[in-house]
Amino acid sequence: MEMEIIAMGELHEFLQNNLPKFEDPVIFISSDYIPGCPKCNSSTSVYYITLTERSLIPSEGNLQKAQNHKLPIDIYVNYPLLKGKPKQFVIGTKKSKEKLEMVLRRIVE
Repeated sequence: MEMEIIAMGELHEFLQNNLPKFEDPVIFISSDYIPGCPKCNSSTSVYYITLTERSLIPSEGNLQKAQNHKLPIDIYVNYPLLKGKPKQFVIGTKKSKEKLEMVLRRIVE
């Protein structure tokens, strides 16, 4: 089964403001800690999400490129091997200290 990525409407503003800051941007979702990223909990795992350069994402581990989404950039997901890949991520935003941040709203495993 394909992993599905759903973007909430408010993500448009975040991407519009932040994509120009990168040369080759990707969204990276990982079960490994990413410094400075908000922690998002599912029922069994913790995931982190960030907008970063393609060259900065790790190539080892269970890295999968998400195919089922409508965002204008690539999305890569690193998930724990023992738990298996999640079925769905819902991406949204939140305001933190007057700054708009990208967060995972929901994770379905």
